[in-house]
This record gives sequence, C-alpha cells and structure tokens, in this order.
Amino acid sequence: MMDPLGAIVITFFVMSIISILGVVLLHTSKNEKRKKRLVYFLSAWSVIIAYCGVISTPIYMTEEILFSVAFGVMAIVAVFFFVISKKENKFQIVKWLVSVSVVAGMLSCFIF
Repeated sequence: MMDPLGAIVITFFVMSIISILGVVLLHTSKNEKRKKRLVYFLSAWSVIIAYCGVISTPIYMTEEILFSVAFGVMAIVAVFFFVISKKENKFQIVKWLVSVSVVAGMLSCFIF
C-alpha cells in the first residue's frame, strides 16, 4: 500500500517527465506537423497542470490559485494566437508562451 506522500512524489515525477520531454521536443523537432501537435498537446497539458494546482491549493491562498489559473489561461491564449494570427514568426511566440506556461505551471503547482 502506498502512502499519500509517495503518490504525490510519483505524480510529480511523471508530470515533470512529460513536461520536460514535451518542451524539449517542441524546441528541437524539425517536423512542422509534430510541432503543431505538440503545441496543442502542451497547451492542454498546461491547463491540466493549472487544474491540479487549483484543486491542490487551499481556498484561502487566493494568490497561488490565481497564478495557477493565469498559467492555464496563458496556454489558451497561445493556442488562440496560433490559430488566429497571420504573422510569419507566430510559431516562435507560441512556442515560448506554451513552454513558459508549462514550466511555470509545474513550479506553481508543486513548489508554491
């Protein structure tokens, strides 16, 4: 039987590996279709991380809850910008927005 702290540690490691692998693949991949799929996946992943951060934070810590929500919204804004924008360098902006959203969301969820 596993204690709750062990489950949290395993969850943190699994979420960290998925996040790191996704961000590294997003920045190193040459295939445009794969990059596009990774942007959508990491955006959804960032929203899941934000949700985990919100439900794991006590209700009286409203600043931390708002930080988690802001990082999830940042990923959604990145996807909307990716879909709507006609700029040539939009992918660089979206790539960094999604990466910051995932990394900051992980930090917000498990450290703060």
